[in-house]
Amino acid sequence: MPATVPERLFALYSFLLSRERPVTKDRIREGIEAYRRAGSDAAFERTFERDKAALRSLGMRLATTQDFGETVYQIERENLWLTNDEFTPAERLTLGIAARLWSDPSYARDVERAVRRLGYGESDVVGSGGLEHLTPRLSSGGEQLETILGALAQGAEMTFDYRASTSLVSVPRRLRPWGVGQRFGHWYVSGWDADRKAFRNFRLSRMTGISTKDSDLPRAPREFSMSKALESVSEAPAPSVQLEFPSGALPVVLDWSEAGTGVRIHSEAFPAGNGSTLMSAEATVPDVHELVRCLAELGSGVALGIPRAQGLDAEGIQQAVDRAVATAMSLQDDVSALVASDTARIVEPKRARNRESNDRRFVRLVDLASFLGSHPGCGTREIARHLGVSAGQVRQDLEAIANAGEELLGSAYLRIDAYEDEVFVQLPEELEQPLNLAPDQIIRLLLAVQMLEQISHQHAQTASDISRKLVRMANGAGVSVDQFSIRLEPHLAEIVDKLRQAASERQAVSMTYRSRGQASATERKVLPLDVYSSGNTWYLGAESLEHRQVRTYRMEAIRDVRPLHAPAAQLSMGAEINEHSEPSRTTVWVADRARALAAALGGEVVGHVDVPRHAECEGQQVSGQLLEVSVIDWFGLYRLMLHHAGSMALWQSASWQTDWADTARRRGIDIGDSR
Repeated sequence: MPATVPERLFALYSFLLSRERPVTKDRIREGIEAYRRAGSDAAFERTFERDKAALRSLGMRLATTQDFGETVYQIERENLWLTNDEFTPAERLTLGIAARLWSDPSYARDVERAVRRLGYGESDVVGSGGLEHLTPRLSSGGEQLETILGALAQGAEMTFDYRASTSLVSVPRRLRPWGVGQRFGHWYVSGWDADRKAFRNFRLSRMTGISTKDSDLPRAPREFSMSKALESVSEAPAPSVQLEFPSGALPVVLDWSEAGTGVRIHSEAFPAGNGSTLMSAEATVPDVHELVRCLAELGSGVALGIPRAQGLDAEGIQQAVDRAVATAMSLQDDVSALVASDTARIVEPKRARNRESNDRRFVRLVDLASFLGSHPGCGTREIARHLGVSAGQVRQDLEAIANAGEELLGSAYLRIDAYEDEVFVQLPEELEQPLNLAPDQIIRLLLAVQMLEQISHQHAQTASDISRKLVRMANGAGVSVDQFSIRLEPHLAEIVDKLRQAASERQAVSMTYRSRGQASATERKVLPLDVYSSGNTWYLGAESLEHRQVRTYRMEAIRDVRPLHAPAAQLSMGAEINEHSEPSRTTVWVADRARALAAALGGEVVGHVDVPRHAECEGQQVSGQLLEVSVIDWFGLYRLMLHHAGSMALWQSASWQTDWADTARRRGIDIGDSR
């Protein structure tokens, strides 16, 4: 049977380590069966180059030298293997807590496995770290963040298209990244801009089409600090605008300002004057594209005044708003037509698979060999506990190592024998040592530790010590602690810490809170239960002492948290708590490209459907998934579909355009011609 990629990598790793002297490419090809079976010299070259790149991505440095005019290869052994005493028990516990802060399941699994390799075991209790009332918050940033972290670790440069905050058009850019960080719930990358020949910050959500290559652009100077770079993000000047809207739209405008992505109001709204029934507000625009998405929620319900000196195109913005509304309605027309035709082919949701990359499985094979070498005669169940996998997976991995041994010419030094449940190996001494963590794993752990430092002051010193040790482990990446930064705004960090502590101690609090869709804030008395996140937003789950219900509160809308001094037993609703009355349920279609939107909606995946698009995609089909979601506020759902124009629609045969317009008018908002 042909070797799998992990088996071939393991064979190459074993072959190079077992040779005391560097070896030629021809000797490598001769010594590994998978390379000998290559159909041609070109096929071997392609496979060998991919395998070398895979090993380098894991932090292994393959040294190349010349021996009598011929290139020879050898794995550099400095910092190749994990040390046994790098982290103290307290630090390993803190690492285990930090690893659980990643919200993306694939990131969380990978980072937890990395922490396990550092000595954190199942016997360590996360709750003992005092964060049992905190669930994941660190968003993954998707594939683009992975690409950027890889470029940073490898010293590569990136080419991409970028849209400035004051523009609706993207232009090509070229950058060598110096650092990565998160602020305001957004990921940023900073580095040397080849086009501007200067240092620049870029927000990931405005970057598209990222590709990487080797670079000779300037690397990060020794004094570079990503934390300081993120400080300049908040100080960037934003254009000023004037908003005019009916009083019924005030709650919606306040929602926009609270989110802060498209518009920020810096003073209270006031009557427009001259006998008008409209209200007016001075605001700044952090991102013109996000402003368009906000304005689209109310169609023509909000008028935008832009002073000439601000450099924004009022006509172009309004045209973009009109296009967004038309796009949302066009998608709904296409979805409604598909539902009405009764021809939709709904594919049942696939069972989620925890797919493992080839390089990660290769690392586990190395760890398995290392464990077997130091624990001769151990059983599969003991191995499974050590690696954190099932016994069945251990048996598959043992077969993979055996196959890798068969791939090697003269494989007497790499053999596996099993007697009932006892496993013995014969392998080179070098294979008895576990590999160091991959650079991307170290960077992910470093970012998670920095988030923990922000939200839990009790872990600050330990987190700082861990960060320095992680950077020392960064195998060949050449990164520093200052190249990464996770920053929460001080008031948000303080509120998160207060509510987390209150939840842990069962301490009721009083807080000032403005519900979405309301024009003013009121005092709420609650017993905090949990602090968690969805997408870029923090939430508090708490018992409302007034309504005797478990409710959810947006953290960004909470102000003035104060403890209520009374026994917890008197404040808790206990068994008498009433959950929310059952909200309406509906099914929505969400485009596959809108993964963040689907994650924010939550709900249950009920199928996958291709929707024929006529106006937007020249007759092509767009893939998406069907989600069954709860609806507390239908007008809010209509706004969401307009905000994410072209990415979401109701799975029904009728359009929601009339309901949206009628609901707006009942609230005193005239949206005008919605098409």
